[in-house]
Amino acid sequence: MKISIAIFTSLLISGPAYAQFGGEIVSDPLVEQNTGTMVGQLTTADHALASILGADQATAFSVTTGGGSGLFQGAAGFLDTLDANFSNTVNAQVFNAVFPGWVPLPSDAIPQDQAVAKLGLATYQAALQIAANQAADFDPEDGHFGTIEAANSASGAVLQAIQANTEAVLAAAQQTQMERQLLITLITVEATRSGEELNERAQQGATAAQAANQGVAPQ
Repeated sequence: MKISIAIFTSLLISGPAYAQFGGEIVSDPLVEQNTGTMVGQLTTADHALASILGADQATAFSVTTGGGSGLFQGAAGFLDTLDANFSNTVNAQVFNAVFPGWVPLPSDAIPQDQAVAKLGLATYQAALQIAANQAADFDPEDGHFGTIEAANSASGAVLQAIQANTEAVLAAAQQTQMERQLLITLITVEATRSGEELNERAQQGATAAQAANQGVAPQ
């Protein structure tokens, strides 16, 4: 398009418009004026097209040049390590065995009481360890956030900025995972404490009922 305009322009400005009649050369000022105006317009259009082409190239570069991705670091391994603290404590799989509920106490309740106390205390200790591990993770998390901010500051293209923003969103989602893990820890502790208290009352009630029924557990 630029070449065609240039050629056409050169033809128009190559010389004034003249006509030859009977050996005399006659000029037409109106035609010359219109031709000059057209040349100016075509030159302006040529510059405009060049500007549009430059803008299009800049836009294409901005939306296709990446560099703000690949910063996300999964926390699944860390969360699994935290959850592993509950492997030898009260959990859903052993809850019914540890807290049988409305069952009379055996003649020797000491071993049972020892087991309940051991598992209960292990559960509370595991919860404290999880909280301590999460607290120790603040500095590494802050370093990760700083890496994302550095990528955001260095973004010189639209795609780079979008990718850096995606990394920030993933980091925020990871914090939600951390909060959920703490909520799971809290639920485990509260279930253990409440289960222990309710089981103790239930076994005492079942034992008292059996004693009042001449040593036979009432059905």
